[in-house]
Amino acid sequence: MARFSNGPDHVRRRGLAVSLLESVGELRDEAFERTQGIVAALGDFDVMAEVARPVPVGVLASALGLPDVSADVALVAAAYHPHVTPDAAAEAALGRLVAECGGADERAAARIGVLVQACDATAGLIGNEVSAWLTGKPAGQPVLSTRRRIDGTDVSVSLAGTPFGAGPRACPGSRQATELATGVLQALQGFRLTETKTEWVSSPNLRMPARLWVTRG
Repeated sequence: MARFSNGPDHVRRRGLAVSLLESVGELRDEAFERTQGIVAALGDFDVMAEVARPVPVGVLASALGLPDVSADVALVAAAYHPHVTPDAAAEAALGRLVAECGGADERAAARIGVLVQACDATAGLIGNEVSAWLTGKPAGQPVLSTRRRIDGTDVSVSLAGTPFGAGPRACPGSRQATELATGVLQALQGFRLTETKTEWVSSPNLRMPARLWVTRG
């Protein structure tokens, strides 16, 4: 993955991800329509489970010419966090993603990396904004820090005030993430929380709701 590479490897791998993302058209309308279709059939529902995670990944996968692999991406993304040991389900999901993306090479790794890194980050954008709407509290940025490898050691880098990073390692998918989140959020107008207390994801580098139950009205 580009973010854990340095020098020529980083340039080459990041270039693959950037090329993939540049090939993707506008995503907001598809995210809006897909979200509308999902919530139309629901009463009370968890925004994070039903919409915030699956819709952005599903729309982005489709734009990259893939089927809806959002369930497998979510499993891999959960195992990708610091201090988490991948379980058999995550390993199996990764194997399916490699097969769907064309085999074990750097192009497949770029596709998987784009989807995995979009999963929680975009879900956090959506969840934090919905929580802010419905509670009146400010929406914090979802990704608080990132990791870099220096001389073989992983180090944590604060992203305070720069939600998409900055410089040569800035997130290459900021446009796509913003479009996906905007489309989903536009389709979630007119809902209210069904629980007064929000439970947050337990993570050193993420700030986002673990669950966000809403209903119409």
